[in-house]
Amino acid sequence: MANLKALRKLTNVRLVQLVDADDVDKDGGIVLAAPYDKPYDFVITGDKRSFKDLLTKQGLAEVKTYADGVGPWKPYIMSARQETGPDGKPKDLNGDGKIDEQDRIMRSASSLVQDAHAAGLFVHTWTFRNEPRRLASTFKGDPVAEMKAFFALGVDGLFSDFPDTAVKAR
Repeated sequence: MANLKALRKLTNVRLVQLVDADDVDKDGGIVLAAPYDKPYDFVITGDKRSFKDLLTKQGLAEVKTYADGVGPWKPYIMSARQETGPDGKPKDLNGDGKIDEQDRIMRSASSLVQDAHAAGLFVHTWTFRNEPRRLASTFKGDPVAEMKAFFALGVDGLFSDFPDTAVKAR
């Protein structure tokens, strides 16, 4: 954050506050664990807030004072949960013998995109990939479908390791 605040005084380039996390739990909730729980500025100043705090309405208003946009990891916008069987174990939805992202089902979207736009910030989420193992079962192995789902939620842009796919989705 300090670097963005310093840059704000030096340039008119559009700045983005990236927002990270450690993982997603079985229910699709964001998991925060060091060192992916908060900006390093918070660590060195002893600030108890986390990345999640930057995405509250109050946090987004603070981000707007030094950045033009927010770049949340995509599960903050829409995450996926595991399906579990009667035995409490995750279901292998695609029958490949492994439990991974393909065995998850998308949850309803959060209000993050609307909240960020209301605060005057654009939303540029990350990272979208083409490998089927990186796509929730909801998208049936189609990375364009995943990207289109996020664009339909109102994201202004996204980071992808496969720009040709992102262009097709847009």
